[in-house]
Amino acid sequence: SSGINAEYGGGGTNLSYYPDGCVYIATDLWEGARDFLEHNFKEESRIVLDRFLLTIPERLISVPDSSVSAVICFHSLCSSSNVNLALLEILRVLKPGGKMYFIEHVRSKERYTSLWVTQINYAMQMSVWDCQFGDYGSQIERAGFSVIHISERTINFKGIRMMGPMMGLAPHIYGYAVK
Repeated sequence: SSGINAEYGGGGTNLSYYPDGCVYIATDLWEGARDFLEHNFKEESRIVLDRFLLTIPERLISVPDSSVSAVICFHSLCSSSNVNLALLEILRVLKPGGKMYFIEHVRSKERYTSLWVTQINYAMQMSVWDCQFGDYGSQIERAGFSVIHISERTINFKGIRMMGPMMGLAPHIYGYAVK
């Protein structure tokens, strides 16, 4: 989307997908993401970097209401301590008609994998940037967006044998929601 775009998980990994001339606000809860962002922007002159915000997904305090054309959530709602509040914050900063695009890993619907992931979720939170697996599709549906499109997919990680707790990384949702 042209205009101002905010990306949670703002290391600049997705810059090649942004349109020419867009303004980019990067957010991340990890200070090291700033280094990745600066490196990626050295190779990207089509996009204007507005700022980097070191913050959690539910705190975009310095971004004005209704000022952002699109918010991109790339494996980042899982880092929120309050996903519902993060979604309300996204709705607050989006312009009318603005879109939230997302790709998120979610809790497996397969019984034993889900139980396994639930048991190790605490360890995952401690070791993977406070990551937790949740039912983000349902939370997006309840957040108050006017249009929602959600698809599910189990990711096949090439070269990695998906067994036991690794199966917990495979289920994903992706799509968009419109304010």
